[in-house]
Order: sequence, then structure tokens, then C-alpha cells
Amino acid sequence: MTALQPEVAALVARQRNAAIEALRQSLPIDDPDRHALDLDADTRFAQLAADHPEHCTYEETP
Repeated sequence: MTALQPEVAALVARQRNAAIEALRQSLPIDDPDRHALDLDADTRFAQLAADHPEHCTYEETP
């Protein structure tokens, strides 16, 4: 393995993720394919709200 291989692999991954995100953003919000293209980071971020609802809700004021 050369010294540049990890950097090249990271660059390819970033480019791939950017292309997927551009495609996802071009789809209508209610298109099931849009959500099928959610990245792992999106899924983990959404799971944070499910795992910690006490930090994602607010109390209504009268």
C-alpha cells in the first residue's frame, strides 16, 4: 500500500457521497427513492432523535 492510497480512498468516498447527495436532493421530498438514498450519517442522525427524545422535544407553555 502506498502512502497516498488512504487519501485517495477517502477522496473517492467523499466524491461518491457528494454525488449521491446531489441526486437525493434533486428528487421530490415525498419520493420513496429519495429516502432510499439516505446516507448512513443521515440515518444515524435521525436515530439520535429516537434514542434521545428528551433532547428533541420542548414543553408547551400555556
